[in-house]
Amino acid sequence: MIHLVGTAHVSKNSVEEVRKTIFDMQPDVVAVELCQARHDGLMDQRDVPVLDLIKSGNSLLFVVNMLLSFFQKRIGEEMGITPGKEMLVAMDVASETGARIALIDRDIKITLSRAIGNMGFWEKFRLLKELAFGLFASGEEVDIEELKKDENLVDILESFKEVAPSLYSSLVDERDAYMASRLLALSNVNENIVAVVGAGHKRGIERYLASPETLPDIASLETRKKGYFFKTLKYAIPAAIIASFALAFYQGIDIQGSILLWIAYNAVPTGIGVAVAGGHPISILVGMLASPLTSLNPLLAAGWFAGLSEAKIRRTTVGDVKEMFKISGYRELYRNRAFKVLLVTALANIGSTIGTFTFIPKVLVPMLRGVVS
Repeated sequence: MIHLVGTAHVSKNSVEEVRKTIFDMQPDVVAVELCQARHDGLMDQRDVPVLDLIKSGNSLLFVVNMLLSFFQKRIGEEMGITPGKEMLVAMDVASETGARIALIDRDIKITLSRAIGNMGFWEKFRLLKELAFGLFASGEEVDIEELKKDENLVDILESFKEVAPSLYSSLVDERDAYMASRLLALSNVNENIVAVVGAGHKRGIERYLASPETLPDIASLETRKKGYFFKTLKYAIPAAIIASFALAFYQGIDIQGSILLWIAYNAVPTGIGVAVAGGHPISILVGMLASPLTSLNPLLAAGWFAGLSEAKIRRTTVGDVKEMFKISGYRELYRNRAFKVLLVTALANIGSTIGTFTFIPKVLVPMLRGVVS
């Protein structure tokens, strides 16, 4: 028998429901919606080198993840509960009752990899915009227990799906299937299982448990998304730009003005991005100088240079990364040196990308028309 407990990560009622359910049912296994990395994170093992964060290529998604975690912390503080407390309590009570603990969620690195591979640039931009407005706009108090009700969860998940369908698939649908598969495997050798999962996953997991034949190939969900299309674009666009300049030069067209515009179209939005992130003036300058060159090299990014400059100037350490995960105030988060470096990296990259895609129709296409005419 598999008993699902759907929880909200900042709900006192969820903590008590988890505790009571495990004590009452005395299960053989307590399964929790965690992978090893998230388990370690809850145990406060955040020794991540800043350089790895900058060069991971996931700075934007990392910032989004941080803002979501921060939002949970804010709600949790208002309700007097630590986000993820129900998972910690589930593991503690399992140990008290002699139940085995099973981590049933997919590796967070695979989930993020697939999310990034599935999401296009505009979907990432739209998600960041919606998240920013949702976090910083004033609104009514959040009633967590009301949100856990099925009819409200459906509305919330549908809204999420509309804003970021690819992200929804990676974060919700695929994980529902993955966790359901893990629970079915556990049920083959255990009679009594209590599974503690987020309320948003409960309906999907129940659907798969009731109809296991509808489960997708789980092995395919454990592979990292390659993102061939966007990787091809990453190489094809710089190659096309360089080839266009070379062709125009060969045809005797004066390309000096176009080159200056290329520099301006990349440098200005990159500098604005770093400035909006609150980057140091030197980091703004470094990002602006790097962007025209990095935009032509698919192996480099303007945000790396601006982020490394920011990390050097701010003297960012692993300790700042650990502190970032504990912050629960807007001002403190913005002032945290590790978060600042990530924000500088992400917004510099966005600025450089906007510059490149603006340059193509505004300057490059008219220049090519002059070549063929």
